[in-house]
Amino acid sequence: MPTSKRRLKTKVCQAIDRRADEITAIGDTIWRNPEIGYKEVKTAELVASKLEALGLHCRRAVGLTGVLARIRGKRERPNIAALAEMDCLIIPGHPDADPITGGVHACGHHAQVANLVGLAFGLVDADVMSELAGTVTLMAVPSEEPLDIEWRQVMREEGKLHFLGGKQEFIHEGHFRHVDIALMDHMAINPHHRISAGVPKQPGPGMDGFLAKLIRFSGRESHAGVAPEDGTNALNAAMLGMLGVHAQRETFRGQDSIRVHQIISRGGDSVNVVPAEVTVEMMVRGASMEAIKDASVKVDRALRAGAMATGATVEIRDIPGYLPSAPAGSVGLAKALAANMASLVGADQVDTDSGASSWVRVPSGGVSDGNDVANIMPVASMLVNAAEGSLHGRDYRTVDKELAYVVPAKGWAMTIIDLLYGEAELARKVLSEYRPPISKKAYTQVWRDVVAGE
Repeated sequence: MPTSKRRLKTKVCQAIDRRADEITAIGDTIWRNPEIGYKEVKTAELVASKLEALGLHCRRAVGLTGVLARIRGKRERPNIAALAEMDCLIIPGHPDADPITGGVHACGHHAQVANLVGLAFGLVDADVMSELAGTVTLMAVPSEEPLDIEWRQVMREEGKLHFLGGKQEFIHEGHFRHVDIALMDHMAINPHHRISAGVPKQPGPGMDGFLAKLIRFSGRESHAGVAPEDGTNALNAAMLGMLGVHAQRETFRGQDSIRVHQIISRGGDSVNVVPAEVTVEMMVRGASMEAIKDASVKVDRALRAGAMATGATVEIRDIPGYLPSAPAGSVGLAKALAANMASLVGADQVDTDSGASSWVRVPSGGVSDGNDVANIMPVASMLVNAAEGSLHGRDYRTVDKELAYVVPAKGWAMTIIDLLYGEAELARKVLSEYRPPISKKAYTQVWRDVVAGE
């Protein structure tokens, strides 16, 4: 006689609780050893070693540094993927930043990895998969933060990468081909609720997408004090170009949520030499690809004007960013995740109106390659409010380790049980109700069509 769903959930939560200290140690270890996207070597090794100790077979170096493992149930499909991001930010002013790289997990990805390993502990130790009609795929994914664009473009040109985001790379490489539904989470800061797990009510705007740009202004060097008239100042060209971008801002419609921001990654070589080459990394964000394309044309026009005004030249290379979020999520999937989290932390501590469970929110300027996954399959996610300070700030820190590291693993596990229990009726219902805007096979071509010259 099959074990009841309630009993399976109790078993898996107890198994996770027995490993709570180990799960917490994993999260703390990753916090102390932050690694930048596509360079998460130590984090990937830690994940793989923990999963292999459970008897799972791991595929390493997936999407450069990612890790994949599957836990098989009674059937191959439906296949539910749990995703954890491994990379950090670069914030040298943070007190816990790596002294060499400036890296720090001020976005909470260290907690996601602890959640993923905790989920594996629960499912394997409790031996629940033998009673579930499907498969779980564990994905430790590199590079959610779109940093270090110039280096990543070099890797793209060498054929070692195709996208800035690790989830995108997984899609391109076909690792989502046999996945049906994805679960995610993210750390957040909300003093009013412990969990934000929104339930979609109707299609609407969501997280932004973006297009990346790598821009090189080229001039001519000369002695800055003796003969500046013999030079062509690429830095002045870049400054004029960026001022031109600022002058475009009043032409961006409010509902399009356009944001343009940049850093100068190379501003010259010596203060007494007229700068001959300047490199700028830029992101053009927006609520729709149509709006992003329109803003991109205006941005390029301004950058070329800056070069023309000074006699310099400019090369603008567009690089695939992230898609805007899908128009709507699965109500049944979102409700299941929200209900399970409510059973763990209390219904009054779960906000079902403003969370990310549907991967649909009001335009916020935030971007994630989770949007790209949500454009090809149903996704449920939640915001775990276990931190304080400012997101991406030097004062960011985890303040509730149980909530950050342990509780989400239980929520994921319980939702997987809901999805795959019996004949996987809930998973099949979710899949029957959801129509992805983009097919998995078409995903890469969508970006090739967006980016000129691809």
